[in-house]
Amino acid sequence: MSNILISFDKYAGIAYKINKNLSFIIMSRWKNSNNDGSRKEKLDSILYPDTKAKEFKITIEFGYKISPKYKKALDLARRMPTYREDGSGEWIRHAATYTPKDVEELFLLFNLVHNWGTTEVLVNHKKLPYAHQLWLPLMWFYRI
Repeated sequence: MSNILISFDKYAGIAYKINKNLSFIIMSRWKNSNNDGSRKEKLDSILYPDTKAKEFKITIEFGYKISPKYKKALDLARRMPTYREDGSGEWIRHAATYTPKDVEELFLLFNLVHNWGTTEVLVNHKKLPYAHQLWLPLMWFYRI
């Protein structure tokens, strides 16, 4: 049986080959050098949008801000194991993903960055309408 295609998917971290019977054989899997599972989850949610989310998640993304609250917001975000940053300098973007069990930490960070122009709220790694106004208040119910 000869192989038709050998390829490497750098986003999913999988090397694979497809044989004549169109069976899919995974050859190897590499680990993300950043050790960041949230990027794989984000990619999975894009590639497989019909599947249900395993857990409700809110991601807070924010950029650099000349403010005394910036350092505290950065410290709060970096405490999360899902923290990631992209870019550098004044174009840097920070992101941390929170689940219902992390609602207190989410509340603290959001109160610091909610009125910054660079702040975005993602629901299960997706931009949804009314994320600030609807989805976050629903998350606050977990504080009770």
